[in-house]
Amino acid sequence: MKDQVYYFGADNENAYLAKSGAIVVKQDSTGFLDDTRNQKVSVSPKNKSVTVDFIPWGTDNGLPVQVITKIHANVTVGSNADFNAKMCYGDGIMVVRKVKGNGAVTFEELTESEVPEIFDFLDNNNIIRQFQDCGSDMVALGDSFVELTFDRQGEKIVKVRQKEAAFSRLSKQNETNGLVEYHGYSSFWGEKIPDDCIVTPLLDREAPLYDLKIRMGLLPDEKTGNRRKTSERRFILSLGVPTPGRFYYNKPYWWSIFTSGWYDFSCLIPFFKKALMQNEMVLKYEVSINESFWAKLFKAEGVTKPEEQAARKLAFLKQLDEFLAGHKNAGKSFIKHFRYDQQKGIELHDIIIKPIESFIKGGEYIEDSEEANNVICYAMGVHPSLQGASPGKSKTINGTEARELFIIKQALTKPLRQALL
Repeated sequence: MKDQVYYFGADNENAYLAKSGAIVVKQDSTGFLDDTRNQKVSVSPKNKSVTVDFIPWGTDNGLPVQVITKIHANVTVGSNADFNAKMCYGDGIMVVRKVKGNGAVTFEELTESEVPEIFDFLDNNNIIRQFQDCGSDMVALGDSFVELTFDRQGEKIVKVRQKEAAFSRLSKQNETNGLVEYHGYSSFWGEKIPDDCIVTPLLDREAPLYDLKIRMGLLPDEKTGNRRKTSERRFILSLGVPTPGRFYYNKPYWWSIFTSGWYDFSCLIPFFKKALMQNEMVLKYEVSINESFWAKLFKAEGVTKPEEQAARKLAFLKQLDEFLAGHKNAGKSFIKHFRYDQQKGIELHDIIIKPIESFIKGGEYIEDSEEANNVICYAMGVHPSLQGASPGKSKTINGTEARELFIIKQALTKPLRQALL
């Protein structure tokens, strides 16, 4: 049918207008990676009698979940994230003793019979699972949080639990001592002000072990010179490797694939190819519609029900299709309004229409897909040949090259493994 509107994409956010041959794609309004400015979320936690102010993570306080969703929506990004997380795990945890002899320091592996208490601790806390969870969070979100629980006497750590970074938030900096003092844990961040938030003291991220020793009375307090053991028995340790200019939440360097547009480009290619094969499309226009446009349209016309909004959206797309396809509209102007974002220094448009000069004939997207995958692999620090991202017989490598690339990757991942340990 020549007057059909075909939706495609993860949430049917994109569409193909068959009559005009136009492809309609969603355009982010502000960028989901934008930071909040002078905002806070005041929470009355379940386990505290005071109100604590937490800093949102992202403009809507749901950035971690959005990033995770985007990771799962792209084959290359998901595969690379999994690969990097496995590299963080390495050979796992071994119990060893450092031995010095013959002018060299070596490590001697210990057995369970030699140090049963250590092996019991590792087994009881399922350290292998904790290590894997921490590595996944470090790769995806740039930080990982671990809860340390002491016994009643506060003499030794008896429990270690990984706390999902996606459900973790940091309290506002204490202006007196300059420290971020609390960690808030809730599954409702980004949805509402949580009523299930668990607040736990956060160890000083600059010197967590030193801070812990002071809290547990092993070292004197810097201000008073006295040793005093706190009544707290649970603490949160942040494992994140800092990134420049980030005080509360880290921003991994590979997130540049989102701001640069390569992620969106990579995601659109398979949908384009699928739509082309299913509907025998010929693309003539690319129409980018700002995601805020629909909300403004629905508000202006008083359309509130989901089914009415879907119908209004379809009607608008058909009108747009008719405008682009109609021969009577040839040579006429399309008038649109835009505003200027002074902070970012960019123009913000509701609708952008671009003609596509070269029509698709069947194989053009292969090179585009390869280029997008290579850029994503480059940003995530994964050589394409280790993941098979480069198609074609002439682009394979031999076993020696693959082994050397893997060894290099292991060496580059050492800072993350040290942070986890």
